[in-house]
Amino acid sequence: MTLVDRLFRQDDWRTVPNAITLVRLLLLPVFIVLIVDRHYWSSMVVIAVVFLTDFVDGFVARKTNSISELGKWLDPVADRLTVIAVVAAFALGGLLPWPVFVLILLPDVLLSIVSLVAFGGASFPVTWVGKVRTAFIFTGLLLLLVGVALVDQGRVDGTAGLESVGQTVETVASVLLVIGLIGHYVAAVIYGVALGRRMRDR
Repeated sequence: MTLVDRLFRQDDWRTVPNAITLVRLLLLPVFIVLIVDRHYWSSMVVIAVVFLTDFVDGFVARKTNSISELGKWLDPVADRLTVIAVVAAFALGGLLPWPVFVLILLPDVLLSIVSLVAFGGASFPVTWVGKVRTAFIFTGLLLLLVGVALVDQGRVDGTAGLESVGQTVETVASVLLVIGLIGHYVAAVIYGVALGRRMRDR
């Protein structure tokens, strides 16, 4: 059975959770444009919606028993695409250094190549470490965006207090991002071990 058959023909893939995941993916280019154009307050709304959909789709799938093969494949892929696209937007907007983007991108690229060569592509399992990692990264990015917006607004208004608050928020955001980045590599190691075990058991 091909990947297409398994994802689209084996069961009913037209589910609400899959639609929510699709909305998340469609919002990513919108977020990138907003960040690059420095529409920080508007981009906050978009990233907050993206963050919520990451948890809502799985919750709805479990509560309505509408788990599909496509959903099990699409959700973790969407998680990784979301993290990559959002961090890329921050780098393109000058809010994060490019090395951070590379550090986030590197493990997923390497694991995807191994998965593609060994199995012709395999889904990334959703783990609690991965979900916690995503929560830390998204929360850190959202706070970073709030901090940058406050600093920017403080400089425009000439309000030193607002700028100072923004800088404090940026510091807290940086700590959360470091924790999220560590979790990112822990999740990659867990998947790598599972991938290696699967290769040995073939």
